[in-house]
Amino acid sequence: MTLAEPDRRADIRPPQRGTVRPIRASDVPAVARLFLKVFRQADKPAGADLQHYLRTMLLASPSYGESVGTQVYEQQDGRIRSALLAVPMRFVACGNIVPGRLLGVFMTDADREAVGAAQLILALRPRRADFAFCDSASPTSCNHLLAIGGKPIALQNLEWARSFRPFGALAGRFDARFLRSKVPSLPVLARPLDGLLRRLLPQRDTLDRGALRVADMPVPTFLVHAPRLIAHYAVRPLWTEEELFWLVSLAAQNTRLGAFTIRSVLDRGNAIIGCFVYYAAPGRTAHVLNVLSLPGRESAVLDAMFRHLDETGHVEARGRAQAALMTGLSLQRWLVFRHRAFTVALTRIPEINEALARGDIYLGGLAGEDWSRLLCDFD
Repeated sequence: MTLAEPDRRADIRPPQRGTVRPIRASDVPAVARLFLKVFRQADKPAGADLQHYLRTMLLASPSYGESVGTQVYEQQDGRIRSALLAVPMRFVACGNIVPGRLLGVFMTDADREAVGAAQLILALRPRRADFAFCDSASPTSCNHLLAIGGKPIALQNLEWARSFRPFGALAGRFDARFLRSKVPSLPVLARPLDGLLRRLLPQRDTLDRGALRVADMPVPTFLVHAPRLIAHYAVRPLWTEEELFWLVSLAAQNTRLGAFTIRSVLDRGNAIIGCFVYYAAPGRTAHVLNVLSLPGRESAVLDAMFRHLDETGHVEARGRAQAALMTGLSLQRWLVFRHRAFTVALTRIPEINEALARGDIYLGGLAGEDWSRLLCDFD
């Protein structure tokens, strides 16, 4: 009698599924290491700076709640192989306060995990009374979000770039892309060419220089006026003093882009009609986070901003396109648009979807991800 061969089908078991759950403080080291592996191609423990930054950004928001915070996928063995980072942000929607969250970095250990990424995306399916959005989605992430009911905000996929010194701007982009900023003085070498070009093509002022004035805007003043300057939007960030101060404090840490700066725009009577928030970097690019304005004064505020950035020595300025700014942007010389990233909103609240359809929503800058150090820091 021969022995029967063992039934090997009994050894074939379906893989054990993990769990999608809110992030805990104890998860931060693992999430930070996953970030370095996925986005910096460095499989090593994260330093204290990155861990502290993630802990503050993901767990310390005044609006934090587990349902609107970062979600991780924990395998059966307790390891975290996928994570979707989120920053809680409350919104005003047609007079009602709704919980919201900014969807940021989405990462998965592709070598070892696929199920977790799918579970995290499915967990984003909009619920009855919340609002989520992403303004930094890749084409793949955008497709995932649209598949679960996301609504695109196509105009805010674009970034505008306004050159003041075109040769210096071109030299700066070449240095950043190909030389990795190893020759920071390269834009300086382009100054004579820009000087000649500016003499041949003199600037045209679209604004009476005496009509508006740009002035420093202290953070406490900004905290008071910023909510007023976006109050005409049907859907907008709540921006309580506590929450906006927390965002400003985080944004100010992103020194890689320049010095975090706020300037007000005042009319002849010294009334604040707008302001702009940006990273000042004279001799380089000014990265504009927000242009806030009373309704109907957007073009004047943009003119004042561009004049100020030119006079302070920037080679160019960059920022996100928004519907209310398009008329003023179209009047500028040496301004171009390019695709930046996809912007998608997720909600089942009818009033928000209606506001999205007519463009009556304020997103971007401090109400977005462009201030995050995760986009350009922690090499």
